[in-house]
Amino acid sequence: MSTKLLIVWALCVHLSSAQDSGGSRLARDMAAIEQLHARDTAAAKVGDIATLATLWTTDAVALPPGEQPVIGINAIRAWLAQSQTDPSKLEIVEYVMDFKEIRILGDDAFEWARTSVTVRPKGAPRGLHSAGNLMRILKRASDGSWRGSRAAWKMDRPSPEEVEQNVPPK
Repeated sequence: MSTKLLIVWALCVHLSSAQDSGGSRLARDMAAIEQLHARDTAAAKVGDIATLATLWTTDAVALPPGEQPVIGINAIRAWLAQSQTDPSKLEIVEYVMDFKEIRILGDDAFEWARTSVTVRPKGAPRGLHSAGNLMRILKRASDGSWRGSRAAWKMDRPSPEEVEQNVPPK
């Protein structure tokens, strides 16, 4: 009887440790994905193309609205540089990615977000606001970080918006 009890106890310990390590892995993955989101947002706000390019896999595919697919990190890097705004003339006042769902499936994950962006000419009291949807597939890198592998997004038509942040006095 004591041998059976010992086997059952060992099995329970093994199963509970496997569940803990699975939960720990999920927590690490979610933290790493949140880190990706933070780096993405921070780099996008200041137009840091070099950092934005590091957030993609080498075989990534971007599907920008109204454009041909952008395939591979070199093409994505060139597309980012070409679409960059002049920071001396235009500033990003708001850049928010509100992720509604993140699902991790092994070394892959998918997520979708509602995005919101407000830009304005430097010093102007008014800017343009646009919101839209984003869908991404992520890949886990060998160092445990996550990078974008595939992305598609669509932004609504921009609308004028009063921007209260950093408005110079009249």
